[in-house]
Amino acid sequence: MSIELSIAEGVAWVEFNRPQALNAINVELASRLLEICQELKARADVRVIVLAGAGRAFMAGGDLAAFRDSPEPAELASAIIQPLNQALAMLAQMPQIVLGSVHGAVSGAGMSLALGCDMSLAAEDTRFCLAYSAIAASLDGGGSWYLPRQVGLQRSMRLALLNEPLTAEQALNLGLVAEIVPAEQLRQRTESLARQLAGGPAGANAAIKRLLRQSGERTLEEQLENERLAFVECAASEDFHEGITAFFARRKPVYN
Repeated sequence: MSIELSIAEGVAWVEFNRPQALNAINVELASRLLEICQELKARADVRVIVLAGAGRAFMAGGDLAAFRDSPEPAELASAIIQPLNQALAMLAQMPQIVLGSVHGAVSGAGMSLALGCDMSLAAEDTRFCLAYSAIAASLDGGGSWYLPRQVGLQRSMRLALLNEPLTAEQALNLGLVAEIVPAEQLRQRTESLARQLAGGPAGANAAIKRLLRQSGERTLEEQLENERLAFVECAASEDFHEGITAFFARRKPVYN
């Protein structure tokens, strides 16, 4: 199976499982990711989704060997990118928080996927590189949408056109990841953060994700109104009542 899915305690682990190819995306992996996203979108018991990679790398971009061997590389590109795009759009719109847990090579579409997560944790050994123009290709996987919003146009141009690699520390300084973790602690730290988020107020977390992701496409007035509507909805929830009660009781809240 090109992706392994496991679900426990409100956390879904989506682990790319083509380690012999450094988890490079092919048609099977892209289609499987879409199937998984469709399944998880409908599951109210899943509050956090973790994207991770088996073996030595998170993801080393597209499967270049498949393109080399294909008589119709343009058709192959479309067959990969269409389900991938659907999956990535779902992940951005779903109420679950999406965590990236990245290590090793994070290149091409792998870097685009990491940029699109709500938060990404990176092992100290992680190396990021867009690498598209090195094979005469343009960006995919949402990289051209996320990158300039996170680092600005000039830095985006430099990273995309010159294919300059980034260390985990450089990625953190640019705001491309949320945290750096020693490589041997990445799984443990990801699990801990995922459990923390899964135990939080699901409705409020979903509203926060939605507000932050929509903010770049809204005017201030529109965003203020969206904030009002979201807060009013939260204030009517059982979780809000529990949060207020726990605050004054000086105890940890227990959310549904």
